[in-house]
Amino acid sequence: MKISYLYIVLMVGVGILFSSCSDFLDREPITVPSNEKFLSGETQVRSYINGLYTALPSLGKFGMGVRGEEKNSDNILSEIYDKRLNGEGTLFSSNEAWETGYKNLRNVNYFFHYYQVPAALETDEVKSLKGEAYFLRAYWHFVQLKKFGNIPIMDGFWDEQATIAGLQIPQKDRGEVAKFILSDLDTAQGLLFKRNKYSGLRICKEAAMLLAMQVALYEGSWEKYHKNDAFAAATDQSDYFFGEVIRWGDLLFQQGIELNTKETDKSVVSPGDAYGHLFNQKDYSNTPEVLFWKKYSVAEGVFHLLPSLLGGGVVDQDGPAGVSGDLVNTYLNADGTPIDPKDDQFKNFNRTFENRDLRLTETIMSTGYKFKSTAKGSRPMNVQDASTGAENIVSPFLVSDGNAKNVTGYHIRLGVDTTYVSGDCETGLVIMRYADALLCYAEAAAELKKCDDKVLEKTLIPLRKRANVEFVTPVLDPNFTDYGYTLTPLMQEIRRERRVELALQGYRLDDLMRWAGAKVIVGKRGRGAYLGEDGILYKSFDQKQQEALATVLVDGDGWMDPLQELLPGGYQFNPSRDYLLPIPPSELKLNRQMKQNPGWE
Repeated sequence: MKISYLYIVLMVGVGILFSSCSDFLDREPITVPSNEKFLSGETQVRSYINGLYTALPSLGKFGMGVRGEEKNSDNILSEIYDKRLNGEGTLFSSNEAWETGYKNLRNVNYFFHYYQVPAALETDEVKSLKGEAYFLRAYWHFVQLKKFGNIPIMDGFWDEQATIAGLQIPQKDRGEVAKFILSDLDTAQGLLFKRNKYSGLRICKEAAMLLAMQVALYEGSWEKYHKNDAFAAATDQSDYFFGEVIRWGDLLFQQGIELNTKETDKSVVSPGDAYGHLFNQKDYSNTPEVLFWKKYSVAEGVFHLLPSLLGGGVVDQDGPAGVSGDLVNTYLNADGTPIDPKDDQFKNFNRTFENRDLRLTETIMSTGYKFKSTAKGSRPMNVQDASTGAENIVSPFLVSDGNAKNVTGYHIRLGVDTTYVSGDCETGLVIMRYADALLCYAEAAAELKKCDDKVLEKTLIPLRKRANVEFVTPVLDPNFTDYGYTLTPLMQEIRRERRVELALQGYRLDDLMRWAGAKVIVGKRGRGAYLGEDGILYKSFDQKQQEALATVLVDGDGWMDPLQELLPGGYQFNPSRDYLLPIPPSELKLNRQMKQNPGWE
């Protein structure tokens, strides 16, 4: 039986005992006699690199994974709210994040340290595997950069320096770190096979190009929007990094990748399927937009239960939650105009979804869509007046118990497997896709004041066309999310497009941090759907259920306000501290060359 490369878990001896740098002095030295020859052939190299894949994002067997991650932003409201958003972090909150990141970097550098394949045996396959290692070193440095800012660059196997003196390694300015990452990705893309070699199941050339665009955009926008605060880089090189986004994007555009559309996806039936199929399929081998993905197989013991959770209405596995009304309000009308969320028509739950961007109904459960397609007893959600005696009414799970309880009226539809019945699931996980590159390119071009019609025609317009949204000349939207500074109409639309195209995929917190978006968080707590007694959502519950609805928290105007008691003053994110995580005190004690991040001193 053929096993996907992402299934393979490497088992090696004490030469790969994982540990953080703070454990160096307590660890036994590496004494495996065959270390010098261990990575001397393609079989060994492939096995080792396969083992490094296991640290990459995945869908856990019993959790929501990335689909519920965005409770760390304004996209999901959860009663078990994110402590960082509320300024409740401590000096020890980031111990695990620091250790995990450097553990993964150590494992990659172990590969480079012991790589001994003779030049005569360095086939294209071996070189591509080596390119995967460069990609992974870049990836984990990027993870650390986003969380901690200035960090030590781990460009070697630090076990050779495992003394107190040897570990006095200073942090590099974040701009230097970003350039190191881009250098590793440049090396990687020169070695890697293209996507079609392994159908996106392995790290590929195009994925390296996209990661480079993500890194350059992140650093460029961070340096621009934080240049006047305590988190500024030593030098504002934002234009340089925005230029790198364009350079890498131009390289990627030459690879001939296409979006998944009704023309390229022969399984499309409903208009929204071209987007929805990016999240509910088992196999993305023939979906070129998906540059890198993880395959699941019950037969191989690699599966998850995300559709079961989605089918039960779960948004956050830790407790009651719901998608935020602010995210719902961000989606455009089909004619390309923004909505006015204060308009009385949106008190009608069903009208909220009418004639809107198709991605809205692919992302949020609405009337007519099933939580499970063929599961016993499953029926479409059908919000209508229960007093009419209509049968098979299934309203949002506002009166459920535990983590199945929805606190906003908005359930997640994104990723519901339309062939799912029950049991373990094999829906694949998309890790990187081409649409992200289009968004990166448009944003960088706009920052450089170079986002002309030609740029829009190859970036935002194709995304809008897939979503059946007309592209119109941007005009200022007075109801657009307030970031605390003025945005041009074009930049509003670029940020809008990014939020909706990448919704519930783990991007939103990073975007808020790099845009210095504290204004979006501080003093805010979000709202849900309208639950006034005159509204159809309230009327869709029978009399007994309506009695239970008395416990649902709403504001003075009847909109669901689930966090009003938990966060009466809104989130208390600290913009002088919380843009970066603290460096663990144990690391500062070990490495005296490092300095604590602003606000955590």
